[in-house]
Formats: sequence, structure tokens, C-alpha cells
Amino acid sequence: MKSNSILLVDDDRELLGVYQKIFTLKGFQVQTADNGPAALKLMSRGGISVVILDIIMPKMDGMEVLLRIKENWPSTEVIMLTAEGSISGAVDAVKKGAYTYFVKPADIDELIVNVTKAQELAEVRRENHRLKQHIDTISVTSRLIGESDAARKMREEAVTIGRTMASVLITGESGTGKEVMAHMIHQCSERADKPFVSVNCAAFNENLIESELFGSERGAYTGAEKRRKGRFEIADGGTIFFDEIGELSLNMQAKLLRVLQEKAFERVGGSETIQSDFRLISATNADLKQAVEEGRFRLDLYYRINILPIEIPPLRARKEDIPLLSVYFFDRISKEMNRRIAPPPEALMRCLRNYDWPGNIRELRNIIERLVVMAKDGHVSVSDLPPEIRTGSADSIIDSRGMSAVPTSNNRSASGISAEDHPVGHEALRSATHNFERDYITEVMRRNSWNVTKAAREMNIARKTLYKKLNDYGIKYR
Repeated sequence: MKSNSILLVDDDRELLGVYQKIFTLKGFQVQTADNGPAALKLMSRGGISVVILDIIMPKMDGMEVLLRIKENWPSTEVIMLTAEGSISGAVDAVKKGAYTYFVKPADIDELIVNVTKAQELAEVRRENHRLKQHIDTISVTSRLIGESDAARKMREEAVTIGRTMASVLITGESGTGKEVMAHMIHQCSERADKPFVSVNCAAFNENLIESELFGSERGAYTGAEKRRKGRFEIADGGTIFFDEIGELSLNMQAKLLRVLQEKAFERVGGSETIQSDFRLISATNADLKQAVEEGRFRLDLYYRINILPIEIPPLRARKEDIPLLSVYFFDRISKEMNRRIAPPPEALMRCLRNYDWPGNIRELRNIIERLVVMAKDGHVSVSDLPPEIRTGSADSIIDSRGMSAVPTSNNRSASGISAEDHPVGHEALRSATHNFERDYITEVMRRNSWNVTKAAREMNIARKTLYKKLNDYGIKYR
């Protein structure tokens, strides 16, 4: 169906027939509906750019239809038709998003002109929406920090898989960023402006998780004083994310399978069947194939959730991303804590890169948060690292502030890692580190009223060194 289709909605079937013939002769693709619910059903199929809608109709009046169209298909333009005595309602409709209104009987030539203009506006809105989605996709995927082949592959997978509606199973060790990946897939999809609902399957016992997922009616159990929506109902139109799906009991697995097959369920204590249009993304750090073999996970559910598998590599398999991740976390956490932190020293960055990170990105973030908390006079120190992380650079000569006393060669980055060690991402790391240092120097200068002597004293560096950095970064001073 082409996007230049128009939808005529009026309970007067004779009028519908006349309008349909006229607009068809003028080259429009026309669909008709004689009531509100039928109109919304046609809208759900897509491809309609303009709706000509009567205000007064049985079953569902035009005002309610207008509001639903604007809520679910905001790019579609709506032209209202009204009788002589209900102009105030038409004016109200324009205030609520209608393109314009006509009093019956409408001047057909003027109506056609307005439909044409409304189609042009609808196309502009759709194009703007497409551009915004493209920009949002770029913005979202850039949140996955790293320039390694693995990081680039994950960003590409998020964009590709986001365009589909199939179920996704994300596997990987704890702390690798499986939920971040799920968020990215959601944000890269057409459901990006709808809810992303997360469920940690390991956080609920058998009784709680059922009401959490399906909702409950008033009086369904002790303490249920009012009707409560479940996660599936809240996720209607969007994405539901099941973290640690392998922790579900076999009983709950059977109930989940039914919901996935029918996209329908009943609240706990209720009999009404509720429909929900959701996309499922699941994640686990367990071996579900082994769980299937051992009878702990249903084979039919495994096939249902594993249509598009993604494996997130551990941090030790993409160590070249550690410096970039570290700089990102230092910047973010220091801002969250309102602490001014100097760029991390070379020896400390070397320790971070040499460690294997069994807790992956979550462990790295926690360690950097610890370093920011323990920082003295705005400087993070190797001495504040746990012993197992410090051992990675035992060959370094470290002063009291964690600064390496060994001169660095010209081919080494700010992290103490040579370009030969990891050519991928070296430029991005250098840029991130420089930005961090520039922002830090600018903030200290501003705090000291742009006085070089005072700023150098606070940063505990020579004035000559600070002058050079100010000139290198183009920071003005007096």
C-alpha cells in the first residue's frame, strides 16, 4: 500500500461512495470505513497519509478517533467534517491536532486542494521521522564504547536486528553489557518510542513473578487492593527484556510459551483475555543447551526465543577497548559525583588494560568508581587499585601519585600502550584522553579566575608545563 492513500470515514455510506468516486478520479488511492473501530483497523495496516473524518458517528465519535490516530500515527493528517451546528467541536479538533475542518456539504474542489496540501505535510513529517530515527540510531549505537572489531560488530548487529521483529537471545558472561545491547536493539527498531520493559527473572520467586508479568485483579491475593497491570501489558507496542531467562521455573516457562504463541494472557485472578503486541529479547549467562539436555529448560521455548542469537564477548577478549571505556567511566562518574578528576596516569591505565576482568565491564566501572571516590586532590592513584589489578604493571616505577617515572616513548599513547600493541582504536583513545585533559584544565583555570600560577599550584604541575598545555589546547589565559 502506498503512502499517498487517503481514508474516508463517515457513517453515511452514500456520501462515502460519492467521495470515493471523486477522489479516485483525481488519482488518489482511497479506502473507506463507516465507523471508528473499522477506521482504526485500516490505519493499523499502514500507508495512509490523510484521513477525512466525520465528527458525529455511532460506536466511536470522530474526536476519539482523531485522538487515537494522533497518538499512534502522528505523521498522518486528519481533516474533520462537521455539520453546521457543531462547528465548535471542529475547532476543538483542530486544537487537538486536526489539519483543518470543513462544514458539510464541503466544497469538493477546496477539499481536494487541502487533501493535497495535507499529503505534502504528512510526507515531510514522515521524512523528518525517518531522519530522526537515523540520527537516534547513530546516537544510540555510539553508546557502545569501543573501537575493537567486536565492538563494531555489536553495533552493526544492533542496527540490523533492530529492523526485524524476531525474538532475540543474548548470551554472555555476567557484566558484559547484555542489557545495554538489548536497549540498543530496541532503540534501533520501529518500537523505539514505545516502552522498553525489563524483567530480572532471578529477582522474583514463583508466586511473585506471575503477578509481575501478567498483572492482577483486585482481590486476587492478600493485599491486592486494586487492579494492577503486568509487564506484558505495559510492554504493549514495545519491547520486553527477560534478563537471566534461564532462571524461570518449568511452570513459568510453559506460561511464557503460551504468551509468545498467542500474544495473549489473563491477569492473576481474572478471566478477561488481554492482547499485547510486544517484541521479546532474552538474555542469559547460562548454557541453555545444557539446561535443555538436563531437563531444566523447555526445548520448544528455547527454539522460540533463540531465533536471532547474539553472543557478547567478555572484556578480556577485547582489551583494546579498556582504555576508551576507562576514560568514559572516569568522565561520567566524576561528573555524577561532582568531583574534579585529573586524567588518569599512564601506569594506572596500563594496570587496567593488563587485568583480565572476570567481572567484565561491570567490574571495570565499579573499580573506576572506587578510584574516583578515593582520589586525593583530584588525582587517581595506582595505590588505590586492588592488589590483583596492580600486579599487571609491577615492572613500572611508580611515584606517590601513581605517575610512571619511566619516560614514555614517542609512540606510546596516554594509556601507556603503544600503537603497535593495539592499532585499532588508538586515535579514538588519544582523542578521548585529550578531551578529558582539556576539560579538566579548563575547569581548573575557570575556578582560579584564569590565573595560571594559581591553577598550576592546584594541579601540582610547573607553570611552564601548564603554559604549554594551554597553548596546545588553545585555552585562553591572562
